[in-house]
Formats: sequence, C-alpha cells, structure tokens
Amino acid sequence: MAKYSLFNSIKIVLMTVLFQSMVNSQNLSIASFSRLGFGARGISLGNAMGAVIEGEVNGYYNPAVLPFVNLKRGTLTVGFLSLDRTLDFVHYTQSLYPTAGFSFFLIRAGVKNIDLRDVDGFHIENFKTSEYMFGFSFSNKLTQKFSIGLSLKFYYSEIYHDFNARTLGVDFGFIFKLHDNLFFGFVLQDLNAKYRWDSTNLYGEKGHLVIERFPITKKISTFYKLKDKILLSFDFSFVEKQKRINLGLETYPIGRNLSLRGGFDMFNTPSLSLGFGLRRKISKVIISFDYAYKYEVNVPFASVQFLGIGVEI
Repeated sequence: MAKYSLFNSIKIVLMTVLFQSMVNSQNLSIASFSRLGFGARGISLGNAMGAVIEGEVNGYYNPAVLPFVNLKRGTLTVGFLSLDRTLDFVHYTQSLYPTAGFSFFLIRAGVKNIDLRDVDGFHIENFKTSEYMFGFSFSNKLTQKFSIGLSLKFYYSEIYHDFNARTLGVDFGFIFKLHDNLFFGFVLQDLNAKYRWDSTNLYGEKGHLVIERFPITKKISTFYKLKDKILLSFDFSFVEKQKRINLGLETYPIGRNLSLRGGFDMFNTPSLSLGFGLRRKISKVIISFDYAYKYEVNVPFASVQFLGIGVEI
C-alpha cells in the first residue's frame, strides 16, 4: 500500500492548486477548468461573452447566441501555461437557416510530469491528470428578437489510474434583442452536474464514495455595438453565492480585418486580459488568428497565453 500512501495528499493538492491561480473560491475547485473561459477571443474579452452575438461565438457562454450569427466556423486554441499545465479548446459553430444554430465545443485540461513518491521519499512514477468537457448546443429563434438555447455538457476527470469521475451537465439560456445595437441575455449553467468519486479500486474495502456537486452559475449579460467600431460587453454572475463580474471591449481601429481586445474578470480576485484578432479572406474562406494574454494579479508570474487559428466559410 506504500504506492498509494501519499495519494490523499496529492489529490487535495491537485484539486485545490491545479487551476487555483485562475479560479479561487471556497467549494469552486470542482471542475474549475471549465469556468476559466473559452478560446482566445473569449478570454481576451474578460469572458464577458454571455450576450455577444458578433464575431466568433459558440455555445459555451450562452447557447442562445447561435441563431443570431450567420456563419460556419471551426477554431483550435492552444494555451501556454506554467507548471506543466495544459488548457486547450476546439469548437465548431454553424447557423441553420432560417432561425436556428448549433455548436460543438471541447475543453482539454490537465497537469503532466507529476512526481509521485512513497513515504520514504523514493520516486515511484511520473503521472498526469486529465480533465475534459465536451458540449453540444442547439438554439432557435422563437421570434425575430428572442432566442432560447440548450447545452448538454459531458465532463470526464481522471486524477490517477482507475480513479476517475464523469457527469452530464445542462445549460439553459436566452437572448433578447432590445435594440439593433443592444442585446440582453440570461444563462443557467451546470444544472444536474456532479462527480462521483469511488476509491474502492485503489483501497478495496477501505475505499468509499464521495459525491461532489458542481456549483450552479446564474448569469445576466448585456452587449452593445457602437457604430460597428466598438463592441462593449458586461456579465454579472453568481457562481453559487460567489459574485463574478466580467467586462469586455473590442474595437476595430482600421477595418474588420483587425480587432483589439481587452477584458476584466473579477472572480474573488481581479484578472486582466488583452488580445487581438486578425482575419484574411482567401477565395471564399476566411482564415483568422487570435491571441490572448491573461494576467493573474494575485499570483506572481502566473500569466497565461492563448493562440487560436480559425476557418470560416
């Protein structure tokens, strides 16, 4: 049993430290990777994307935005993080004429090169943790100004060999067009989601079952366009009882081929982000490149970077 003598300590450290530099609050470490944002554009806008209906969108922030965007787009985003962490994103979004849209999206997170040692300090092995979230969103306009959407999200987490958990969560959202340049949204996220950790495979009769329920997020959002040159977005959320404020700004100083972005994410501790996007049309295909830089104020040298490449037809 020496092989697993430090397992409880390792589990506690991983669950609280793995992404605690980005998500930091009591009882919010459960699947915290899934609340860090999605893609270079979303993160550079401070994750204030709950009512954004222009540019690159997907069902992660609010499934109801999809019918307002006329596009077929796929994007791959790779994260560059310290401490051997990984955080990557993939999505495909398509509108369905005349009133609907759907989206697939995937988040992959984890930590590699973890040094496992026994009680005497001798090296046993290097292992890694893996967490995934795969989502499917569908939404439809009930009127020209109102859409409603639903997301199904499958979570999978593996901390150690044969020690894993999975669950299915549900998101519900709507978007209302108040004016040609003003939109309002509301989202409920991670309904019914919970991890069931069964350690009997590791400890036999000494193992037990632990159930961890995901915090439910309730979010209201607004999005405003100013002369098609400046986009402003704002989200206010309750993640269980913890407040979260998100602000985003996107501007097009030259034309639609270049965008500059900035954002603010206040979730227990403040976080600032910057980024830009480039677009180039080649024949009938638009190739895009997006970059985001996120700075964590409370953790020295904990900034992260994201690079995204997208194709739109």
